[in-house]
Amino acid sequence: MSPPVSPAKVTILVDNKALAGLGFEHGFAAWIEVSGRRVLLDTGQGAVLSGNAAALGIDLGAVDFLVLSHGHFDHTGGIPQVVARAPAAEVYVHPAATGIRYAVRDAAARSIGMPEAARGALDRLPGTPVHWVTEPAEIAPGVG
Repeated sequence: MSPPVSPAKVTILVDNKALAGLGFEHGFAAWIEVSGRRVLLDTGQGAVLSGNAAALGIDLGAVDFLVLSHGHFDHTGGIPQVVARAPAAEVYVHPAATGIRYAVRDAAARSIGMPEAARGALDRLPGTPVHWVTEPAEIAPGVG
């Protein structure tokens, strides 16, 4: 049996709306503190992630786990800046997240997948475990 999990504290770092003094963009990232661990869930597009984290007193270099919900640009664009600051963070991602994705609007296709720089940053991680998961996973005792 896993040890009891402490209550989680969740701070939204990236969203399409923000409080005064914070940047916003189409995308999502959340900083989660639970059981003494720091989890970054997604990274937004990357343009406002670092600034918002700093304004909120969050050190992206302290992340223990980077968890990617899926492979769209607005959830993965900030990967390069996160892994540059926290190269020892463990990464949890589904293998399909790096696949090619397009949206078609007004008969024009545009890429909406993980940016090439983000894919490259994951590929270049030195010795940091990238967990390619296809099922729910427990990333720390009592944290899944």
